[in-house]
Amino acid sequence: MKKSLLRLLFCLALTLQGFTAYAQTITVSGTVSDSEFPLPGVNIIVKGTSKGATTDFDGNFSISDVNSNDVLVISYVGYKTQEVVIGGKTTLKITMVEDAASLDEVVIVGYGTTNKRELTGSIGTIKGDAIATTVAGNPTSALQGKLTGIQVENPGGQPGAKGNVFIRGVNSLSNADPLYIVDGLFVDDMSYVNPLDIENISVLKDAAAAAIYGSRAANGVVLIKTNHGRKNRDLEVTFNSRIGFDTPSKKLDFINGEQYTSYLNQRFANDGSSTTVSSNGVNTDWQDENLQSGIIEDYGFSISGGGEKSSYFSSINYFNQDGILVGSGFKRLNARFNSTHEFGKFKLTQSLGLAEGKLQENNWYGFDGTTAPTVALRNATNDGGFEAPSSAIQGPGGVNQFALATLEDNLETTRTLFASLKLDYEITEELSAGINLGVDYTTQKRFQFTPTYFMSTVDAVRNVNDLNDLTEFNQEDVNLLFEPTLSYNKTFNDVHKVSVVLGHTRFIENQKSSGIYGQGTPANSIRVVGALPSNDQTILLGQDNEAGLISYFGRLNYNYNDKYLFSGTLRRDASSRFAKANQVGYFPAVSAAWNISNEDFWKSETINFFKLRVSYGELGSYPDVFYPTQAVFLANQSNTSFGGGIANGLAQTTLADDSLVWETTKTFDIGLDMSLLNSAITLSADYYSKDVEDALVPISIPSTAGVSLPVTRNAGTLVNNGFEFDVTYRKSEGDFTYNVGTNFSFNLKNEAKDIPATILGPGIDEDLRVVNRTEANGPVGAFYGYIVEDKVDPATGDFIRVDTDGVAGITSDDQTIIGNPTPDFTYGLNFNGKYKNFDIALNFNGVSGNEIYNLSRYYNILWQDGGKLTDVLNSWTPTNTDTSIPRASVDDPAGNKAPSSFFVENGSYFRLKNMEVGYNFGENALGVDWIKSVRLSLNVQNVFVITDYSGYDPDVASTNSGRANINSGVPGVRSNVNPLLGRGLDQRAYPNARTFMLGLQAKF
Repeated sequence: MKKSLLRLLFCLALTLQGFTAYAQTITVSGTVSDSEFPLPGVNIIVKGTSKGATTDFDGNFSISDVNSNDVLVISYVGYKTQEVVIGGKTTLKITMVEDAASLDEVVIVGYGTTNKRELTGSIGTIKGDAIATTVAGNPTSALQGKLTGIQVENPGGQPGAKGNVFIRGVNSLSNADPLYIVDGLFVDDMSYVNPLDIENISVLKDAAAAAIYGSRAANGVVLIKTNHGRKNRDLEVTFNSRIGFDTPSKKLDFINGEQYTSYLNQRFANDGSSTTVSSNGVNTDWQDENLQSGIIEDYGFSISGGGEKSSYFSSINYFNQDGILVGSGFKRLNARFNSTHEFGKFKLTQSLGLAEGKLQENNWYGFDGTTAPTVALRNATNDGGFEAPSSAIQGPGGVNQFALATLEDNLETTRTLFASLKLDYEITEELSAGINLGVDYTTQKRFQFTPTYFMSTVDAVRNVNDLNDLTEFNQEDVNLLFEPTLSYNKTFNDVHKVSVVLGHTRFIENQKSSGIYGQGTPANSIRVVGALPSNDQTILLGQDNEAGLISYFGRLNYNYNDKYLFSGTLRRDASSRFAKANQVGYFPAVSAAWNISNEDFWKSETINFFKLRVSYGELGSYPDVFYPTQAVFLANQSNTSFGGGIANGLAQTTLADDSLVWETTKTFDIGLDMSLLNSAITLSADYYSKDVEDALVPISIPSTAGVSLPVTRNAGTLVNNGFEFDVTYRKSEGDFTYNVGTNFSFNLKNEAKDIPATILGPGIDEDLRVVNRTEANGPVGAFYGYIVEDKVDPATGDFIRVDTDGVAGITSDDQTIIGNPTPDFTYGLNFNGKYKNFDIALNFNGVSGNEIYNLSRYYNILWQDGGKLTDVLNSWTPTNTDTSIPRASVDDPAGNKAPSSFFVENGSYFRLKNMEVGYNFGENALGVDWIKSVRLSLNVQNVFVITDYSGYDPDVASTNSGRANINSGVPGVRSNVNPLLGRGLDQRAYPNARTFMLGLQAKF
């Protein structure tokens, strides 16, 4: 009865509401013009509805059946959007105001803000809305293709993985990472920032913009501002929910079990062996077993609002991505609370971010190739339930990568706390003082356990594990920031605008770690370090590091009548990473700009804004390691025996150069900014040149020195220059509003100049072959090897190597550059459109002119064991001599496996990275007053890619994999490989995924 009564009352209320609305409906008409002429094509919408009209050629419009208290929203490209209350009027005269929003838009710069009109440096900006459409564990991937001058290399589709970010090319030989600053706090990266919390990002690209940060700014600066709410806003609750699945975007073609047996027998015959193997009838598709669809989830809500003197923003978010590769996945939990408060002349700005990430990696997929298809999926008779290749069936060697990944239990748990507190005090109307306090606290726990197992006596290092392995490693990083500043802003006689910033930075880094690696807990079910036996095989891990950076900085900006702009910056840094005599570095920068369109002689009606910019500055870098000028000695590395007992010894593992000085990057930039057709078109273009002096280079030394690690020295120079531009076009046509943006970044030259010795990249196989080299006057991390012809020698089936040195005969001197991993240019194309309640976003990105060294072809065509690609079906045989695939051989007497152009492929691609279509039901569309809006969306990522690359995906950034770092550290705690020196290696990069997601966003 109660339900019927409620239903009746609800229907009655709707009827009365409809009657009231009908009784008050009117027709409203009018004209829309600017200060001089009527405007055709102006879009007029009744707020909260899809009802509207477009002005005709004379600026006239008419809308019927509207309520007298409705609000009209008037929008037109190049003019400010207005909201006009009808207020019972039937005739309206509306004057549009020219919109300089794109030029007056506030931009975050170092220790302050400005607008685009007054910028003298090169800065790229992106709004949080543009980042939120990309669903990823690491928000850096959302920058791909969005900003000019920025290249992001993702490690395939690996969940939660960190990509390589290059701002204007390679600017160092030791570290390419930019400096990340979140709400004024220095952090290592932005991996654990919730993308939905980001309000905007500014990327400081040239010295004029970045020099105020001095050290660590040579690779560019990424400023991230998170949401702090808005003043005078009612409480608003936003709920976001996105759920979908990942699926492999591509699979490779492998031979089956029967073809594999035939291939092995042909290989034996080619080597002159009488050995043969018989088919065992097994045909396991290991690619299908390894790759699968996975769930991806992203849930969260936020609360924001503010009063007259304060604002606040709070959010919680949960992200989960199973991964398409067995044994991999990533989970992230974020919480944030930000606020601002004003107390008289005081202003308090507070940021607090908490995050927990759980990363599980597959360390074995593609390791030394793939598993042979004649290996059975399971073998219950073996310890662990798997089998590996045996000589009698699969030939010599090989491992079961699927089994190793399945048996291994690994988890990396990272917890972070970002907290900053900034207090500003207005001393006078022009002078203010502030102090910024920050803490970045991170704990990381790595756990890895490998149980006992037996798979095969072949390659017993990988296929037999008599004692289980356990690694537990904990690291704690505490970074503290203390930063007082003094700011002065004043305009004299309405034409002289002066602003000054002075400041001091004290940044302290503390890092402590401890861990243990051991073997032989009593049972595989016991996975705690306390159960490890006490013996001399146990390895203890741990460090205690501290570094300090003390800086003083100042900046002076001068603006004359919005025509002539000047800026000067000087920063003094002192770092404890250098010896005492060399700790201090000075980094100046100067820049100027001319707003030509503000001159009296400028009469162009087409170009409404035109500015020229020029800048020069010096930026510094210090080594990544904490104590590069001090030799390192490790305990338990040189033990000996006295009287039958073990005596602990120290071993020197690194040499040191105490004369290290700051690496200095000298940067020149000239650019222009334009706005055309009432800001419908905006354009920016820049030419930059960077000269890196005293480059910090890891120099390999002879093993006879008794140390294993390279020594860091100031031993090189780099040259880097390029050209970049971006164009954006905005248009409104009736109910359809859209904008299109494109950006191109050309890398004209990026190479090492004077370096004393060749710098080698990581090894690619168990024979420690090296492909990447950095040589004087050559590209960074280029591929070196033999150039081979497209056809093998029909008589022998071996590669025909090209003589490149002009000396008769083929020798090692004929090895030359066979590929360059650095693109000639990168680009992006972005489209955003709205039609009534529908919206669409398309994000394209691409690279061109780079090469990839495809190790999949190396292992799956020429390596002596493991599964093989169908390419081998066309390999040379006595009856198949017209081919580009060399003969199959275990012995490889001709050295066909040596680095050569056979493995080098064009890495260019064009990708539709992200597509999102949404429908917004609008305010009160569901008939509930407290629901402000509801939006449904469909999102597809990695929609398609156009490329000639034959591997899984040309987006390659995987160096910490395969053989690259297998011989360092202990299982679960391997050394990171410098991504610059092994760039472009498809070293078992994680296959990319195509993602489909449904989303729901509701605001209350």
